[in-house]
Amino acid sequence: MWNSIAPDSADQLQVGFSMPTQEVANPDHYNKGVAPYDVARSMFGASGLLKYVLVNAIKYTQRYPHKHKDNPEAQLADLIKARQSIETAIELHKEIFNSDLERHG
Repeated sequence: MWNSIAPDSADQLQVGFSMPTQEVANPDHYNKGVAPYDVARSMFGASGLLKYVLVNAIKYTQRYPHKHKDNPEAQLADLIKARQSIETAIELHKEIFNSDLERHG
């Protein structure tokens, strides 16, 4: 699940850093063994995974300004991870509630 949802933006972020989005969202160490999201989904279902990704989004957002205070690229990585968690939550919500509603703006 986690690996199948990609941001709608380009592979490179356009904010003055040269950090590939794919590297942050899907690092190599995530591809060894069973993905934690797959385990969570099989153990707790889509609704349990939804709660998990929402907690992750909060975690990455809250730690963003503090954990890597002197490293803007690492801070940006946390924001990318938060965005990916929110995107995963949106897809899970659509799946759970059979909703295709999208609001822009």
